[in-house]
Amino acid sequence: MSSNSKLAFTVALCIAIPLFGCKRKSDVPQPDVAVAAAVAPSKPANAESANNPPNPKTGFDLNSVPVSTIPLPPFPYLDWPQGLADGDRFSDKSAFDRAYVVAGNELHAVEGRIENRRFRDADAQLTQLASQRNYEAAIKALGGVKVNTVLPGDPAFVKANGGDLGDLIVNKLHLKDYVDAYDAYLIRTPEKNIWIAVTTSSTSTQISTIEEQAMKQQVAFVTADAMQSELNTKGHIALYINFDTDKALIKQDGMAAVDEIGKLLNKDPALKLSVEGHTDNSGDAQHNKALSQQRADVVVATLVTKGIDKARLSAKGMGADNPIADNGNEEGRAKNRRVELVKQ
Repeated sequence: MSSNSKLAFTVALCIAIPLFGCKRKSDVPQPDVAVAAAVAPSKPANAESANNPPNPKTGFDLNSVPVSTIPLPPFPYLDWPQGLADGDRFSDKSAFDRAYVVAGNELHAVEGRIENRRFRDADAQLTQLASQRNYEAAIKALGGVKVNTVLPGDPAFVKANGGDLGDLIVNKLHLKDYVDAYDAYLIRTPEKNIWIAVTTSSTSTQISTIEEQAMKQQVAFVTADAMQSELNTKGHIALYINFDTDKALIKQDGMAAVDEIGKLLNKDPALKLSVEGHTDNSGDAQHNKALSQQRADVVVATLVTKGIDKARLSAKGMGADNPIADNGNEEGRAKNRRVELVKQ
């Protein structure tokens, strides 16, 4: 086979692309896969066990995926199929956002750098199966392990995540078409986790890549004096306290804001506060409500450990019910993910 008929992949993601019309598939032979030159040809010693997905009965355990030391090309790791014209390539990207993948039999939230790519299989001279198999081979050569044990359309999975298949496909998995095949992979390296979802429909392929990483803090914490001024003027103030993704665990850089709340309460012994957690509208509403309550609770509990009387504090989880910005873009969603202090 000539070099022009081979594919070279380098790893990527795909969200905001219009639906395509039907187009006759090419009858030409399907090309083989050629992994990018930056990838070492050998596989790790535990490659066979790495290809076994987690047990669906126990949910998804990230630690069940072996760490890979295979050298990786630059983000987004996989290239477009060779010969695909620029006008047939559709993509969008974000430096930091939240996306969801199917891991085990669960919907798993991931935050980090994202790129989404999509193309019509016929434009790449691929059948649906050839596209799926080519990406599967390329991702596994990079140390990727398939992690989903159910498909997005599985009735039990849909029921567990809101019961609306259309909402699950479009708003949570950010796919622009219903899927015939969905394969989610995790490349777990010593430095970071990389998630890749390969989705194929009857006419097109979508590659979703998320390089998991913490948000770079762009909003400075508010001092105790500034909090007091805002509470005296407006009766409430929005704070941005960093938590672990999808957890009620305050990150180390989020503790500075909590320390300032403690200083505020110590400075004004008569002050009582309601600590209210808020989220954006991504994901399941019931889950977001519970998560916001847990985060408000942990802020209160942390303040109590610092000597603040529990009777001066209350915690409420508001979920996504009270947005202060547009949830249609990441800037707005970031503003909505907040903790508010309300003067009592």
